[in-house]
Amino acid sequence: MNKVMSAEEVVAQIPSGATVAIGGSSLSRKPMALVRALARSDRRDLRLIVNVGGPEVDLLLGTGKVAEVIYAFVGFEVMGLAPHFRAARQAGAVAFQEWTEFTVMAGLDATIKRVPFLPTHAALGTDILRVNPAFRTFQDPFEGETLVAVPALRPDVALIHVNLADPQGNGVILGDGHMDALCAKAAQKTFLSAEQILLPERLQTYGRDVHIFRTVVTGVVEAPWGAHFTGCAPDYRADLLHVQEYLRAARDRSAWSEYLEQYVYVTDEEYLRRLGGEHTLGERLRV
Repeated sequence: MNKVMSAEEVVAQIPSGATVAIGGSSLSRKPMALVRALARSDRRDLRLIVNVGGPEVDLLLGTGKVAEVIYAFVGFEVMGLAPHFRAARQAGAVAFQEWTEFTVMAGLDATIKRVPFLPTHAALGTDILRVNPAFRTFQDPFEGETLVAVPALRPDVALIHVNLADPQGNGVILGDGHMDALCAKAAQKTFLSAEQILLPERLQTYGRDVHIFRTVVTGVVEAPWGAHFTGCAPDYRADLLHVQEYLRAARDRSAWSEYLEQYVYVTDEEYLRRLGGEHTLGERLRV
């Protein structure tokens, strides 16, 4: 089955109020082309699930799309804090649930295993149990020790960027897989964006690098530079110059409006042109 579609067709299947798990980690392999399409849409009240979030969370907060964020961390690593995330967190304008990296993965895994929670020692002795009422402690009925019950996380949609895909929905990840396979399996619908779409017989030559399987994928979008301005190892590095431009804009209301007009409310082709084109990006960011 051919599952190739456009980013706009992906967004059409994401209703307002949906719970959206987003793959990648921090400034690594975020599905930014799909996120920009979502930011351009009229969707509202989204519930985001991320492990280590970055520009995807900040952009969707900055365009008023988000009602709640479940996260272990959101920021721009050495480049600084996430301005819209910080402002929303301090103002209490959006609901936030602080998790840990492991508990986010455990919550997704609980959904995959079709159980309401998974037991773990994680978070015992930490303030996570104080600030997040979603977790419960209980006594192990066999040994009697105290454990933490991590509730299942049930995404309606997962958005994931991969290096390569085929039209059937198989996805190759050549760098760190992060928690993307868990997102894909836990979500009711999974959409991939890919640097390039290959014929199935070519994709299968990548063997163990096929991390996402067609059985859990609803649609695939061909999106060269689709993770920009995060990196997509080993194809290209994170664009730290553009990170700086984004952060400057996100801290100033008028500059933010200009940034959106320049880089978000445009087609993917125009986005690349305004960055200098694929050749210029390649010279600057190719590994």
